[in-house]
Amino acid sequence: MKIRASAIVAFVACAVLTTFAQAPQGGRGGGQPGAAPPRQAPSTTAPQGALDAKKVIETMQDNFGMLRGMNRNDAVNRLELWGTQGTRVIGGRPVTLTNWKISLNYNMSGMRFDYTHDGQRTIEVVSDKYAWNEETPGGKATPMPAALAERQLQIVLTPIGFAKAAKANEALAKVATTGGVTTLTFPAAGATITATLNKYMEPDKVEARQGTTVTNVTYSQYGDWNDDAKADVYLPKRIVQTQGGTTVLDLTLTNTNTYNPYVIMPVPENVKTAAPAGARSN
Repeated sequence: MKIRASAIVAFVACAVLTTFAQAPQGGRGGGQPGAAPPRQAPSTTAPQGALDAKKVIETMQDNFGMLRGMNRNDAVNRLELWGTQGTRVIGGRPVTLTNWKISLNYNMSGMRFDYTHDGQRTIEVVSDKYAWNEETPGGKATPMPAALAERQLQIVLTPIGFAKAAKANEALAKVATTGGVTTLTFPAAGATITATLNKYMEPDKVEARQGTTVTNVTYSQYGDWNDDAKADVYLPKRIVQTQGGTTVLDLTLTNTNTYNPYVIMPVPENVKTAAPAGARSN
């Protein structure tokens, strides 16, 4: 009996340790399956006194749920978000998106935006220094080199992409506080990015100036929008982009997968061939 009791105790202890090891780390935590968890106090509070860009960016990453493990490494490298509510301006005309899906691979600087409107499916892709459209995901490709700069900027304008770009340009980032409002400014994707941050040091509003084009973005209702498997990675439920006061993109999330799903966008050979010489040489 003593041997059996010891075995049971050892088994329970092992189960507890295993559960602890597998539990999500970082972020704000505490979600219920099928719904975004309520906003809680930040897991990392805003820096006190003079604001330091490095600390602000680290706080942002932590409250997004990007920093994991004892070494606090950025562990969110691939994700997907999708929904059935959205609008977009195409050819100067606003259209309703009946479904849409955005797949991101930040290690490849890649994004695939797959959406349907008026019964027509469009798949826009960017990866590194190449842009193209696809008939099906990974299928027949049409080079779109003129869209490269805009699509590279769109990666930065995703919330996690914003945090990664801020970290990559940390040495050039500037933080300011006026009237209790904190802003973060840094260069990325050929644009000057200025964000108004919330108490979690996450972006509520972003202005991106790229040449003569100014894109304004608002992010609202942050939560863990994964299905049943919550990851404590927080994304806004709604993202709205405007240019010159006109709404050019309005997306409402239905679900996300932030567990680094299998997402790749290898560059097709015909896209490499059609790219400018400078891009092909790299």
